[in-house]
Amino acid sequence: MVRALHFGLLALMLSSPAGAAELQPSTAEAFERYARATEARMDREQKSGKFLTLGKTQHGEIHTVEEHTTENGAPVEVPGGVVQHWVGAMFMPGVTLADVRAVMQDYANYSKIYSPDVIASKVIKAQGDDYDIFLRLYKRQMVTVVFNANYHVHYSQPAPNRMLVRSVATRIAELKDADDPSKGELPLGNDRGFLWKLNSYWRFEEADGGVYAECEAISLSRDVPRLLQGVVNMFVRRFPRESMTSTMEATRRAATQHARR
Repeated sequence: MVRALHFGLLALMLSSPAGAAELQPSTAEAFERYARATEARMDREQKSGKFLTLGKTQHGEIHTVEEHTTENGAPVEVPGGVVQHWVGAMFMPGVTLADVRAVMQDYANYSKIYSPDVIASKVIKAQGDDYDIFLRLYKRQMVTVVFNANYHVHYSQPAPNRMLVRSVATRIAELKDADDPSKGELPLGNDRGFLWKLNSYWRFEEADGGVYAECEAISLSRDVPRLLQGVVNMFVRRFPRESMTSTMEATRRAATQHARR
């Protein structure tokens, strides 16, 4: 009963204008520091020969692990915000790296591939291995929220059987009305604070008759009052993990279908 009351208070707070939060420059700066430290760790691992963070697993399920980046052995503090950091891993049998690349770059069809999480998508600019794309994201968990998000995506192949995809959200705007995009957006960084920043890092390795895939994602959302931290922590831990799992499942499904053509 207490938990239900907390969820009710949280939903009311986040769905009302009074629940608005403002992204402070110090919070955004700290997130970028966290992202740089995470990327530095990835670079060190790859230079040492460790391409897949979680290693190779051929189990059918998607394996997810929560991560925490440190800098010089200490946690990277992000005042005024909550960072979620997850790594997901899976194996896609019967799939090639070419199949995966074709699916990942099929941005015009993301609203079909990643439905219902993506409800609109398009390429803004494409040049070589770099893409600027637009996605309209839909999320429902206690309340419904829709974002207009722009990303810069870079592809690289450090080896013929390996591919890296770095995706960084350059703009995330929450819509004023989740049911009516024509009503416009809330001011950037001055909204309900569900999602302010999002970086995703994909690693693919073709081997053993398929492709091993890992996705590492870090996101930034608002901090919350101490009274609601317990229930919010349950929410923000489940929300990114479920998004990670659904994204990876959709990628595997689409890549498998592409391989069967």
